[in-house]
Amino acid sequence: MTKKVILILILLQTIVCSSVVAQSKRSNEWITGGGGARVKFTGSGIITTDDHFILSYFTGGNSAISDTNGNLILASDGFNIYDSNANYIDDGDTIVPVSYYNQYNGWNSLSQSSIFLPMDSNKYYFITPANSEGNLCFSCHNDVMLYSVIDMDANGGAGKVVKRIIPFAENGQFRKTQMMACRHANGKDWWLLKQAGDSNRVHKFLFQQDTVIDKGYQQFDYPVWGAWDITGMSTFNADGNKYATTSHGSSSGKVFLADFDRCYGELTNPKEIIMPKGSQYNPNFPNDSERLAKGVAFSPNNQFLYVIGQFNIWQYDLTDNSWFHVTGMDTTFMQFQHYDASYYGSDGKLYIGNFGGLSKQMSRIDNPDVKGAGCNFCPRCLRLDTLGVNTAYAGTPPCMPNYSLGAQICWPESTKDIENNKKKLEVYPNPSSTSLYIKTESKEQRELFNSIGQLLFTTKENEIDVRKYSKGVYYLKVASKFKKIIIE
Repeated sequence: MTKKVILILILLQTIVCSSVVAQSKRSNEWITGGGGARVKFTGSGIITTDDHFILSYFTGGNSAISDTNGNLILASDGFNIYDSNANYIDDGDTIVPVSYYNQYNGWNSLSQSSIFLPMDSNKYYFITPANSEGNLCFSCHNDVMLYSVIDMDANGGAGKVVKRIIPFAENGQFRKTQMMACRHANGKDWWLLKQAGDSNRVHKFLFQQDTVIDKGYQQFDYPVWGAWDITGMSTFNADGNKYATTSHGSSSGKVFLADFDRCYGELTNPKEIIMPKGSQYNPNFPNDSERLAKGVAFSPNNQFLYVIGQFNIWQYDLTDNSWFHVTGMDTTFMQFQHYDASYYGSDGKLYIGNFGGLSKQMSRIDNPDVKGAGCNFCPRCLRLDTLGVNTAYAGTPPCMPNYSLGAQICWPESTKDIENNKKKLEVYPNPSSTSLYIKTESKEQRELFNSIGQLLFTTKENEIDVRKYSKGVYYLKVASKFKKIIIE
């Protein structure tokens, strides 16, 4: 490896480390549930306070973001933006079309229907799907994607919405749920992925510092979700290189998995998994409710995927494709409050919300990196029932991306130099699941890197056995030439 490449790697490693430190506390404070209870994660534990956001319900469409010290800056019920004192931020009320706002009585119970994305200069994007004026019905998909911009330096430091309700996609068939963001590999911008339609169509948008770019969509043959889209969830793993999404519209527990390229926004290696049967369900409608998938979450070590059903929670091992039934209902059917969307707290534990009813607690998984029963499901262990009468019920954690994700190396794929390299460096078959064969005139070392720039293998041979490597995107470097390869 040349001195120039080594220097680039060192600089990027520095960027990654500093970004993680700076961003690691942005998810420290939550506003959740009916009455908007405050939950704050600290180094010594969790603080729940009776300092409520009593104006609204933070029960599904809610989102929040803290500053880099872990102090709440902004919160939303999906339709309004509040400051840390539970007041509307300047120009932050009714941040969707008025008719859509009124249709849902001024708050949004649909999961993943709002999200905050931090940018430079103390500015924040706020994003929400909606229905445009004149296109209202509860059974319709959303037809427009909207953003607003908050400048927290404006208004004497109190913050202000400086751009309101700007459409960045119109005349669409966007699902009401299943929206998540992942930081771009440059460590500054954001990818936003949004499911659309009854089929598996994934729209991709790039949020840059001063503009939003529609990057089109990718269409996959499976799963077919169905028209019902009032619950569902999308997520990325801790490294941002895997994507998962689910919806219970088809009532069949289907989950879509794919690799994600943070540099170019491409989804590859698509796969469908299905929640097993033989679990707990509504005894009155067993065929309709046994596998209603509502949430997904990768484990921090990227080995497991937790699939949250209405009545069941499963752990799927991505290394051996095995399933473990974490839990069913924690009480009788008549008393049970459905499991719903799940997010990690700053303590590394997975918190699972409730949908409907008057539950004032959330359940959690204490050891999500452990296979099987050792993951330790803890029923109703985040308790809000001590906070007084203003807490109507717990709802779900706020929708938050991984704010800790930093920068990574982007290889110069699709540049003019790479086009010229194709004549001098060939790799076949590509994709491959067994061996790669290299054709080049160079006598230099052949170096295989993963997508984040880690050197995996060095040889001078023209054949590389790739059977021991996981599926995904890799890069082969020979002298100054690069080639993107896919292991499947």
